[in-house]
Amino acid sequence: MIILGIDPGTTRVGYGVIEKNKGVRLIESGLIGDEKADRYDRLTVISSGIERVIKKHKPDVVSIEEVFFSNNRKTVMSVSEARGVILHCCHKEGIPILEYSPSDIKAAICGNGAANKEDIKRAVVMTLGDIEVTGPDDEWDAIAIAIRGSFDPLNRAFKKPLT
Repeated sequence: MIILGIDPGTTRVGYGVIEKNKGVRLIESGLIGDEKADRYDRLTVISSGIERVIKKHKPDVVSIEEVFFSNNRKTVMSVSEARGVILHCCHKEGIPILEYSPSDIKAAICGNGAANKEDIKRAVVMTLGDIEVTGPDDEWDAIAIAIRGSFDPLNRAFKKPLT
């Protein structure tokens, strides 16, 4: 099973693609975005980048972080716009979507819903082994989000409503 983990952001989006069979392995991770572009161009870059990753890896499921509400409304709105573009790209391809809160991801990966960034990196390395990730926290977080999706029984993403 191929799982695409996504960490949405205001100017860049982290992504991590993992494969879960008997074990879990990292296929690819990276960043999508253009920090210098204006608001609308950034959303276009995010859309194109997510579509490219989906086309290349054909994920069975997408695991994405929910919006973390803070006092900064502008940031929340900007992240929500990026999430909307991402969710649209995934949904139009018919890919099931799993959404998790930041504390749920940390609890599942690290055993502590208040884990810090270093805890997350250690947990990712413990799960995947010696991996080469040179990117910023967004990339590490996206890999952790993908791993969180691999822990889900996944039938939640594929379950059809009872009729």
